[in-house]
Amino acid sequence: MAHPETARDTHNDLQRQYYETRERKANHRIMVRSTPYVTNQLEKLLQVSGITPTDRILDVGCGMGKYTIPLAERGYDVEGLELSGKLLEEMQAQAQGRADVTTHQADLLAPPPEMIGQYDHVIGFFVLHHLFDLEQAFASCARLLKPKGRVIFLEPNPFCPLFYMQITLSPTMSWKAERGILDLTPRKTAQRLQSVGFVNPQLHRFGILPPGLRNRPGAATLERGFDRITPFNSVAAFQLISAELPGGAAGSA
Repeated sequence: MAHPETARDTHNDLQRQYYETRERKANHRIMVRSTPYVTNQLEKLLQVSGITPTDRILDVGCGMGKYTIPLAERGYDVEGLELSGKLLEEMQAQAQGRADVTTHQADLLAPPPEMIGQYDHVIGFFVLHHLFDLEQAFASCARLLKPKGRVIFLEPNPFCPLFYMQITLSPTMSWKAERGILDLTPRKTAQRLQSVGFVNPQLHRFGILPPGLRNRPGAATLERGFDRITPFNSVAAFQLISAELPGGAAGSA
């Protein structure tokens, strides 16, 4: 059996190569884009999170700053944590003249000591299913947070068939890199959050339209109608996963 650190390093190398070896245009899904599709995802997270402009936020797996930069432009105190130095270089290039964002190059499972206990919110967009070990990742989030701090992550819904079609049909996507989607069921996710000290885990699902349709006029109204139909909720495209720490000391798991 491989040593845990060796297995983690192998996993991290795969994830880095997944994004770093592509041509720049092939990374269009993680580049900064002010479209209705992206703005809707960002606003949904803000609505559920309770984040205020005075809170200190860490965006883990920030990539090229697709969501980090728009948050900073809105006046939020947000920093980025990313495994890939190459993606952080691209993020700073895109942030030029738009926002000043502090970034940290590190694995979420081994954050720098000076970051421990510093944040009111740890957030992430489509990052959990790329991580080596979800329970360890949530434990690291707990260490990064202040008492009563919150995590909130936007992820694919593993019960939405559209994601599996996308992974199969897209030449720039790989099942090996995306298979973590299967671990994001409500029961598994809640158990892992609670096992490292988080309380009140919640899940909120929404949306169904792909970017090409969601960015068209009138699409927002159509999607809101979809979200109101309760039986469709189980196959919605996205899920917001949130939880909080109790009021005592920050998690030490």
